[in-house]
Amino acid sequence: MRTLKLLPLFALLAAAACAPGYTELRRGKDVYADFAALKAANAEGLDYSREVYDRGSAITVLAVHGGDIETATSRVARHVAGKDLNLYLFNGWHGQSGDLHVTSARFDDPDAVRLAAAATLGISIHAQADRGTWICVGGSNTAAAGLVTRRLLAAGFAAETPCRRLPGTSPKNIVNRPSSGGVQLELTLRLLERLERSGEELSRFSEAVRQAALESLPKITQQAIKEETSE
Repeated sequence: MRTLKLLPLFALLAAAACAPGYTELRRGKDVYADFAALKAANAEGLDYSREVYDRGSAITVLAVHGGDIETATSRVARHVAGKDLNLYLFNGWHGQSGDLHVTSARFDDPDAVRLAAAATLGISIHAQADRGTWICVGGSNTAAAGLVTRRLLAAGFAAETPCRRLPGTSPKNIVNRPSSGGVQLELTLRLLERLERSGEELSRFSEAVRQAALESLPKITQQAIKEETSE
């Protein structure tokens, strides 16, 4: 797929430092190999919390690094899901240590897997430690990723697909567990800070992603029918 890219000059020249209160993203290996190991070593309700909303939707929205892990990602995911899309949130509450981060390809909370696998399309929200205020759009469903990118550009956000540094295309990635895969959105810390401060921008961002996801469903269905009839 060709790259859809709109990076304003100020974003290219901006310094990588984050605003106060926004942690640097954790680097290196995760402390826990999977969710089961994390659960065994920590107490739910004290060290971490989860929210699982099965609304019978064909779209599941996820933020598996919420709370203190990747600040504001849970709030963005909640707005994208609204009151009608399925929603899964994992929030870590160990401050800025990042020790409760489990990479998406190994995040296998049974409730998250069930909610993702029951859907047609997944949407996941993450933070990335890159400079500027933009979104790197990846995931295994490249057609839906392209549509999400176009809707974000039209809404005034800088966005790029494919996401070369953080492609999110592994079939083990929780966002790709739905039957037609998913779209992974990596937001820079500065953009997350802006969305946290501006309700108007958060609404504009969320609506662009929601509409793109909903528009993708009929196309996914048509493609599935086409593939079945060609077999």
